[in-house]
Amino acid sequence: MPNLLKLSPQAVGAFGERAVETELLRYGWIPANVNATVKNAADFDIYAVKRGHTVHLRVRACGPDTRAFQFGGFDPGEQVQVGKFNDTDFTVLVSMSSERSRDQFYVLPSRIVREEIALRQKDYLSMAKRDGTARKDTGHWRLQLAKRKDGRQEGGYGLEDKWKQYLGAWDLLERQAER
Repeated sequence: MPNLLKLSPQAVGAFGERAVETELLRYGWIPANVNATVKNAADFDIYAVKRGHTVHLRVRACGPDTRAFQFGGFDPGEQVQVGKFNDTDFTVLVSMSSERSRDQFYVLPSRIVREEIALRQKDYLSMAKRDGTARKDTGHWRLQLAKRKDGRQEGGYGLEDKWKQYLGAWDLLERQAER
């Protein structure tokens, strides 16, 4: 078995997109990977069609057993805006495992993910560093499925419990296709 722990971030991202495309095909969707045409398209990664209905999917993947997702591109020092998202805009978080059968897919409306990023930013910046100085906003945020080891509650942690209804929730796309 290959050593999956040494995958580059680009390989993990490519895996996530291909895995989502495979799952979409399994559920009868016809996916088109926008990144194949426009590298790192700003709004979404995959466009999918089923029975004349379309969805736009943003894909984030994390490497084998890391269970945390990176989100960048926000303006440092500016509050993350939730904004308005179309009902057809979804984010799929792919938690890659060392075994394919244990990979997990969280299918969420993109608005929910953006709300959590904004909460993570607010919580993080509201706490001083150990030395008492203010934390710095780099415009890069991390969301974790696991709870904090110290038990403290704050945005961006413990999402496995908070988002359990979105685990394998491909039916959210189905409901969109039935509209």
